[in-house]
Amino acid sequence: MTTIETVNFKEKALEKMLDEMNGIHSGAEDVIHNWLCDQEEQAIFEGVLKKDRSIKGAVKYCSSRASKHQHEGVAMIDDETVFSWVRKYFISEKVPKNSTKTTVKTTAEKLKPKQKPKPKQKEEKSQEGFEQLDLLDFL
Repeated sequence: MTTIETVNFKEKALEKMLDEMNGIHSGAEDVIHNWLCDQEEQAIFEGVLKKDRSIKGAVKYCSSRASKHQHEGVAMIDDETVFSWVRKYFISEKVPKNSTKTTVKTTAEKLKPKQKPKPKQKEEKSQEGFEQLDLLDFL
């Protein structure tokens, strides 16, 4: 393949990614997008151009892979490993399957709207033997 064809693949891939990044996206998607933009491997850009691939899909794939490495609900994965997963996601013939299913459970009960507390009325205390002074009396 000629250099012109390689540049053309990269330009088309960058355009596709830019369209995706113009929508609402996460910080993780920004990092992956920036990493992809710095790559020179044509196979990655060919993968980006596949209809069933996206940066959002790469994040989901990496998240699925990271969940396999979690211990007590926490997973710490180095950048090199994550980017190798991103590369694999884009250059694979078929979209890599997520082998784990993520479920979110909540335990919070449906909360009733809070009612505004009624302001407390000040109690007037009469203090016998004391006179209320007015500051204007001293002028």
